[in-house]
Amino acid sequence: MKKMGVIGVVAAIALLGFMGIRGCSFFQESEPELTNWEPDLSPNGKIIAFASPGEKGFQIYTLQPYSDEETQLTSNEGNNWAPSWSPQGDQIVFCSDLDQNVDLYVINVDTLQTVRLTTHEDDDVNPMWTTENTILFNSNRSGVWEIYAINPDGDSLIKVTETSTEE
Repeated sequence: MKKMGVIGVVAAIALLGFMGIRGCSFFQESEPELTNWEPDLSPNGKIIAFASPGEKGFQIYTLQPYSDEETQLTSNEGNNWAPSWSPQGDQIVFCSDLDQNVDLYVINVDTLQTVRLTTHEDDDVNPMWTTENTILFNSNRSGVWEIYAINPDGDSLIKVTETSTEE
């Protein structure tokens, strides 16, 4: 009886796929293209920052949803993703693999001036700007993934968590 139930489920999935009913990636023949990824709303609630494919890889964009005004902030040879707004709404921190490993960068939204924030040989990812104007992020620079904090000017790097590697 179980065998008939499994065959029925498999047949139903195959039939739905054949009929073109593909509401999620489970029914798709290939993965969906990543676009408009990792949105972050500005502090004033009027602009969305996000990552999306550009001519040279993933880039950081902003969108004003009520006017449909879209602006490309980054345009470099690397992939840029995971934007997070500063509390003042004038800067965005993001990840980039521009320099052969993943580091954090800060871009001024008005001038587009970009500054590399971290330079460690291991990966720095998942930046999040706090209301206290500190940037939290994950890094495997200690051999395990930990949470770190850094000031927006690159000073005062501290490890926030301490994972024991002893068993």
